[in-house]
Amino acid sequence: MSHIHHLLHKNASALRKTGSYYVVHMVVAAGVAYAVTGDWLAALTLSLLEPSVQAVAYFVHDTAWLRVPLQRWRTLAKMASYYAVHLVVAAGVAYAVTGDWWMALTLSLLEPTVQMLFFFVHEKLWEHKAQRAVRPAAGCA
Repeated sequence: MSHIHHLLHKNASALRKTGSYYVVHMVVAAGVAYAVTGDWLAALTLSLLEPSVQAVAYFVHDTAWLRVPLQRWRTLAKMASYYAVHLVVAAGVAYAVTGDWWMALTLSLLEPTVQMLFFFVHEKLWEHKAQRAVRPAAGCA
């Protein structure tokens, strides 16, 4: 149990960040899925299932990017790499729910594109939060 506690403590910020993006992702996924399918049940299923699978992919992606130092173009590079991950996951989940390749393709291209914009804003907000936390600590030294 202490191993799990240590893992949770070590990744607390990444887990909070993942949770906040999960909520954003569900809302956007539901809106896009309904717009494409016109079916509330499919939209609700996709909005719960697809972000859940994406949350795991997001956590793995975000923790991998922790090794990359902050640079001028880091957020854009990170967004582009997550976009690729998102496309693959979205297509697989959309096909599993709809059973229709054209609908899955439409959803897998449209939904991650909309999510990409929300991802960028989310990432910038978290970077701003991290920078605010570092400034006071640097001033005390």
